[in-house]
Amino acid sequence: MVFRRRLNTLTDKEFVRLHEQYLHAVFSYCLFRVADRQLAEDLTADTFEQAWRDRRRYNSDKASFTTWLFAIARHRIIDNQRKQGRRTHLSLDDQHKDETPLPEEQVTREWQITYLRDLIQTLPDEHQELIALKFGAGLSNRHIAKLLNKNESAIGSALYRIMHKLRQQLEVENVSSH
Repeated sequence: MVFRRRLNTLTDKEFVRLHEQYLHAVFSYCLFRVADRQLAEDLTADTFEQAWRDRRRYNSDKASFTTWLFAIARHRIIDNQRKQGRRTHLSLDDQHKDETPLPEEQVTREWQITYLRDLIQTLPDEHQELIALKFGAGLSNRHIAKLLNKNESAIGSALYRIMHKLRQQLEVENVSSH
């Protein structure tokens, strides 16, 4: 039997530092995917709990910490959606709306956000996932590609096409609403 020594395991101190570094990104990604602040907090906690339990098994030769961590978060979200028996969708609405009258620019911006949220919800799940990873979690195309086991240029192209389509739909609606 060959004994393999993993030199790239995370120490407790390294894990704490990485937790602090990635907490906001993981939470943003979860919130972007489930549109529920409490559930996103729970999923974020579950993600880091699982990462903590498995920290000694992490191997930087196999994947970056970011890729490893977001793979855990992604699986937690998928497991939750299976358990719920339904897909939840992204919400770009502000959770704490001010009830005071808004200037015209604010009204227009809120309308655009609502319309964009509705457009995104019509996209296939894999496109919603790309948007959540890119804009919710703030991951680079390289990290998304590693996480989804895809080609980096394919991720960039897919995001470009998705964003182009969304912009076109926003422009059409903007023209027809005025």
